[in-house]
Amino acid sequence: MSMIKCPECGERVSTMAGTCPHCGIKIAGNLKQCPNCNEYCLNSQDKCPYCETTLSVATDEVIEQQEEETASTTGTKEKPAKKKNKTLIFSITFALLLVIIFGGLFYLDYKNSIEREDAEFSRLENTSNPEYYNDFLAKYPKSKHYQEVKERLNVLLDETEEWGKMIKNVNRSEIEKFMKTHPYSQRLQICEDMIDSIDWNEATKLNTEEAYVNYLNTHPDGKFAEDASQKKNELGLMRITAQDKAIIRTTLENFFTVAMSRQDIALISEAIPEKMENFCGTEDATPEQIITFAKNKMAVDVMGFHYSIGDNFSVRKQTISDGTTGYAVEFTLQEIISRSDTNQPNTKSYQVSALLNADHKIVRMNIK
Repeated sequence: MSMIKCPECGERVSTMAGTCPHCGIKIAGNLKQCPNCNEYCLNSQDKCPYCETTLSVATDEVIEQQEEETASTTGTKEKPAKKKNKTLIFSITFALLLVIIFGGLFYLDYKNSIEREDAEFSRLENTSNPEYYNDFLAKYPKSKHYQEVKERLNVLLDETEEWGKMIKNVNRSEIEKFMKTHPYSQRLQICEDMIDSIDWNEATKLNTEEAYVNYLNTHPDGKFAEDASQKKNELGLMRITAQDKAIIRTTLENFFTVAMSRQDIALISEAIPEKMENFCGTEDATPEQIITFAKNKMAVDVMGFHYSIGDNFSVRKQTISDGTTGYAVEFTLQEIISRSDTNQPNTKSYQVSALLNADHKIVRMNIK
């Protein structure tokens, strides 16, 4: 041990002192000698404060060696704290890194496994195949969904058996019974489609406006709703009102009981367009030709004719030659003949078919 000037404050201090008692600078292990003036300097100084000779800055290894020499001189063998701290920090950091890596890998694997399980469980909502349920139970025996899947499988097996029996005898009643027994079945949509088809088939068989309305009320969004609506509208357009029927009957009664009976050409002209397209085989028949037809029926002993339209009077709408909608009529006609010879037949019956336009004018007629 020797007394030197403190390189920092210039006061006297021992080379073995931990710090300078005057300025507090570290002394032990923190000194080096100037090769020019042999005065002591601090390791961090690059110039001698006494003679300004350029000095080399001490490395960590030199400092550690000096500290070990100082410790040996003073009788202590304590390992440098800086080296110990660096080793400890490295060990802790490495251990934490390993924990984070393996912990992260384990968590990702666990998370992926849970996601796969939940995804397969969700897919069971859209299937009625028991094999998928059995596969899930075998693959995930410790799943939180295990008991639920097992119970659903048992219900599904019972349902599958009943479904097999039902489809052997498909009818509306059996389908509705199945739907009521299994309100949560995956087959409900199939059942609804089957009922939809059955009801549509019934509607087309009846082919009435009411039948199509009933179908639409039952299946507003059915597969055949558009077709049903179109059919209903078509039949609606073809519907004959009581007023239409009354006007048509009156027109035909006037044609026979007044115009034909009286052979009145003016009344015939009112009942038809300018010409009748066909009258009992005559194309473009004029009122005069129709009157001639009536006159030809007059035998020598015939004094007159009277006509009566029967009750079986049917009317339906029909497209006529000009593309517009007219009325097709079928009815029986009784002809009562006034004769001077009472021994001759005085009645005849005919079957008449006629076509009237939208203005209720007779455009075609055939009398058999």
